[in-house]
Amino acid sequence: MPAVLFHVGIVVNDAAAWQATSQVVAVFHTNAGHVTLDDEAYNTNRHVATGNPYKQVIAGLIAKGAKFELCGATAKAMGWGNADLVPGIKINRNAMARLTQLVQQGYVKISEA
Repeated sequence: MPAVLFHVGIVVNDAAAWQATSQVVAVFHTNAGHVTLDDEAYNTNRHVATGNPYKQVIAGLIAKGAKFELCGATAKAMGWGNADLVPGIKINRNAMARLTQLVQQGYVKISEA
């Protein structure tokens, strides 16, 4: 499982356990974009026939209030549209602008790099 999904789960579950108010937004771009794809698009992109193995994890996190977005520049470069994504995932204009906007709104950026 991609580390981002594990970490989003930790934040969402801990916030609920602590009865804390939180809003978690995960923004996927470049090489991580495939995580957001529905089964058909995932199979085409990854050259497999298994479907997206992460879709249930994402759906569960969305049900708990997490938000997921795909970079619009990545989507455009790859030819992906809203119909290619796991339900509930939105396409933003581009990841860098969106991350800047979220930080300016008071979100804390958590990344592995």
